Amino acid sequence: MRKICTLLLLINLLPLFSFSQDINPKVRLKFDARCDFETWVPTNKDSNTVSSINGKYFNIIVDGEINEKFSYNYRQRFSINAVDNFQLAGKENMSNFHSIDWAYLNYKMNDALTLSAGKQVVMIGGWEYDYAPIDQYFWSNFWNNVYCYELGAMINYTSPNKNHNIGFQISNSPFSTKNFSSLYSYNLIWYGNMDWFKTIYSTNMVEYEKGHFINYIVLGNKFNIGNFSLELDLMNRASSEQSNFFSDYSIIGNGIYNINKKLRVFAKAGYDQNKAQNPHELFVYDRYVFPGTEYLFYGIGLEYFPIKDKKDVRIHAYWASNNADVQYNTFNIGLRWQMKVLER
Repeated sequence: MRKICTLLLLINLLPLFSFSQDINPKVRLKFDARCDFETWVPTNKDSNTVSSINGKYFNIIVDGEINEKFSYNYRQRFSINAVDNFQLAGKENMSNFHSIDWAYLNYKMNDALTLSAGKQVVMIGGWEYDYAPIDQYFWSNFWNNVYCYELGAMINYTSPNKNHNIGFQISNSPFSTKNFSSLYSYNLIWYGNMDWFKTIYSTNMVEYEKGHFINYIVLGNKFNIGNFSLELDLMNRASSEQSNFFSDYSIIGNGIYNINKKLRVFAKAGYDQNKAQNPHELFVYDRYVFPGTEYLFYGIGLEYFPIKDKKDVRIHAYWASNNADVQYNTFNIGLRWQMKVLER
């Protein structure tokens, strides 16, 4: 009996012995935080100027390698709550994952192919969408409303020169609000790097009802000329139910000029429009940019990095406005810092 138990123990431990030469675990842990002083100055005389100091974000970020094949990524945003996003507020299937932006495992099949699964970013193209929320100051109507983190799986192909990455992802639909809703999103994305020209292009089929989809075509372009960069996003949204293909879209432009290694200035503007449906329709296809929307936003700002050759501390300031019904000029100055706790 003792020999049988010993044999069973050795069989159970065999995988550990077989992988012992391959194990070289690495881990990185950091905190990421941002606080802002913000003032809203109304353009009409009937409203009052308001201001406050706000803790905008506090993130925990963990990533690392288990061995040569397996790696992992995790980010939790502690400042998120159910009223931060109307799509999140409507979800009944949030579970304990709702405050986790992502938590997924990667398996490197070879130098070209990688599989990943877990809670991930829904792979929608565009440079504005690609920024972390902590790095955004003012934004489009689509960005403000989209719920972009879902459970799913993805396969990535990386070109031999590492300049191109093509990924195909299947995830829960961002429009699903209940468990077992049988709604999915099918996403194809291309990250391209041609030196002076970079892309984040995607096409997405997002299910809003079983068998009914809204399609995104997103062309995220970035042009680099010396110290100047221009990010230009073109996004079209269309359902098979609508008659005019180019009636629901967004255009976002962001120009960035690096004065030196510590200081850069930027100017950003964008426009969201949805004339695909009557604003009074009971059922809408685009849940993020509602019918009747004609939203224009614009602003300028600067970022200063006081530590030489590092981005761990950032001071920012900006002014922004838009054409909303209640219109304000927003003035903001803030501080973002990253605390690297562990790296081994």
